[in-house]
Amino acid sequence: MKNNWYQQLRKQLTLRFLLLTLIVSAVLLLFIAMIGSKAGLEASKGTLNNGDFYYYYLQHSWEINTLLFTIGFIALLLFFIVSFFHSMDALLLCLQGKPLRKQPLFFKMFPQFLEAQKKVESLLAKRSVSEEVSAQKKEHKNELLMYLAHDLKTPLTSMIGYINHILDHHLNEEQEASSLAIAHSKANRLNELIDEFSEVLRYDDKVSQLDVTHIDLTMMLKQQLVGFYPLLEGKGLKLKEEIPQDMLIDGDYDKLQRVFDNLMRNAINYAKPDTTIYITVTKQEQGIQLLYRNKAEDMKEEAVAHLFDKFYRAQSARSSSSGGAGLGLAIAREIMQLHHGDIHAELDGDEISFYLHLPYTLGASI
Repeated sequence: MKNNWYQQLRKQLTLRFLLLTLIVSAVLLLFIAMIGSKAGLEASKGTLNNGDFYYYYLQHSWEINTLLFTIGFIALLLFFIVSFFHSMDALLLCLQGKPLRKQPLFFKMFPQFLEAQKKVESLLAKRSVSEEVSAQKKEHKNELLMYLAHDLKTPLTSMIGYINHILDHHLNEEQEASSLAIAHSKANRLNELIDEFSEVLRYDDKVSQLDVTHIDLTMMLKQQLVGFYPLLEGKGLKLKEEIPQDMLIDGDYDKLQRVFDNLMRNAINYAKPDTTIYITVTKQEQGIQLLYRNKAEDMKEEAVAHLFDKFYRAQSARSSSSGGAGLGLAIAREIMQLHHGDIHAELDGDEISFYLHLPYTLGASI
């Protein structure tokens, strides 16, 4: 219940106040009884004079008793009010992240205050971790922008050099064609870097909501893999896939295609040349498992732990043309989570495996 903490505290305060009221009343009644008894004893002895306190008490006992009760209840009420606000001030100090020099009395009397203190400290700890993670992401992003800005200059300089070479020299047809081919290659690389740069600048922490349809996953994967054969041949890679027939799931077609596209490009970019990329899809009781496996170049265990972090690129990617913006796998994980699925990576020697689990319907979970 949303106000459960407040209701329990209010109930405890009321009960404690009533209990202390009874105690104070009992003490005052005992004190008044002692005074009344003493005054009656002195009066029976005939020793009271007009100036004596006991004589005055016997004449004005009702007024004095009322005054004593009034003072006692006002003192009790002030004690509760001051202690309560002292405790609230202590919680405010906790919320500001300041240490408490001394724990207020109400923290010991009412467990709800201690519970609130622990919750505040827990929230502050989570906020601190969140701020640290945010700072790390910002650092990664700034570092990536620096690398991309440097990388943008390299193909541009090369393009200008080859174009100037064509313009300033009388080249034969073969030399001109070779220079144009290199300039064209550098232009394509520049275009890729600009796309990466734009992706970093426009990246939003949240992936938009899903447009769910009924998907033939078998057909989707087979059609997508056809488009990667030129890239595979360019690196001397082979593809071995095991994809069962009639795999039907509910999901967002475009976003799932983006996940598989990111994983395939990641495998091609980082796979050792002249090796095989394995894709194995299996039907399970609650959903479908996809496995992307390949031999990776210069992959370290500590790098695998950060593969799904935003703006993270493996160290080897920083000095190569294969390093993307470091968002592909992070976005893939967010899309998988939106589908109530899971994605993780494992490294075994020089072989890296990406495991994906997708439920058959969004109402289910893996």
